[in-house]
Amino acid sequence: MAFIYNQVVSSAKKAELFMGCPLYPGEEGFCDGPGTVEFAPHNTVHKWVGSEKRVARENMGAFYSAGWDPSFFAHHGNLDRLFEVWREVHNNFLPIKDPVWLNSYFLFHDENSKMVRIKVSDVLNITKLGYAYQKIDLLWLNKRPKPSVEPSTAKKLLKLREINGGKLKLAGNQHVQSADFGGNGRSLENPITVKVYRPKAIRTKEEKEEEEEILVVYGIDVDQVTLDVKFDVFVNLVDESKVGPGFREFAGTFIRPLGMNKKMSNGRSKKSNLKLGISELLEDLEADEDESIWVTLLPQANSCINVTVEGVRIEYMR
Repeated sequence: MAFIYNQVVSSAKKAELFMGCPLYPGEEGFCDGPGTVEFAPHNTVHKWVGSEKRVARENMGAFYSAGWDPSFFAHHGNLDRLFEVWREVHNNFLPIKDPVWLNSYFLFHDENSKMVRIKVSDVLNITKLGYAYQKIDLLWLNKRPKPSVEPSTAKKLLKLREINGGKLKLAGNQHVQSADFGGNGRSLENPITVKVYRPKAIRTKEEKEEEEEILVVYGIDVDQVTLDVKFDVFVNLVDESKVGPGFREFAGTFIRPLGMNKKMSNGRSKKSNLKLGISELLEDLEADEDESIWVTLLPQANSCINVTVEGVRIEYMR
């Protein structure tokens, strides 16, 4: 339950963080940063339900065949419900006012086999559409995660690790000096831990309310389009062998099912970014006034050997 709290509440306080970046017509309008709800639970459920006995994890695990599985409709109905929950929790009924998005349309056949055009703006109010979701207790709203290690103890251990040049780490972890890995990126064959500086170490209460601090893992490049990729992101993680998504150090996850890589007209795969809200996380880790944080990228699939990342940085989103 701490995981869904993170995906809907603490990591997704802004519309773009929950829903993903704007997508516009044309190749230049490509959205390079999906939202938390798309990575999980959307992509995770597609992966879990897809059959391991089939090459591309059909039906649910592959983009071209997912709609053939009856669970597809229940899954996407639940995502629609989560959208309603997010709007209520964050008191944000119309999260995106961009007319390009509101006027985007899709063509469907109605019950009389007549072609109809449906705009996004036509389906935002479920009351007008004549349906509602059952009101249930959202138990996960009270499951704000706790740190796996007491924050003051974690800071001491992280400082000691820095003094020892990253020697206090698990074997295989790439302890790198710069948060910018260069144009060729760095492979996620093994975990990566990097020190990331915060442009605004001290912020007022008003500033925190107006803008969310964002952790951006940028330039994510999946070398082979058929790979099923997953890695998790942690902040100020002391021991990656004893922590998971249920702890406060967990910032978010990147997951891409088989065949979901986007390609440009020249055939090359498009790189993507992972954006995670961390203002609440930093407060809970007592790191909201620190000049820097330690970020760990933890691969969760063997296919991450074919994934490179260009770097990690901090941004702010109003």
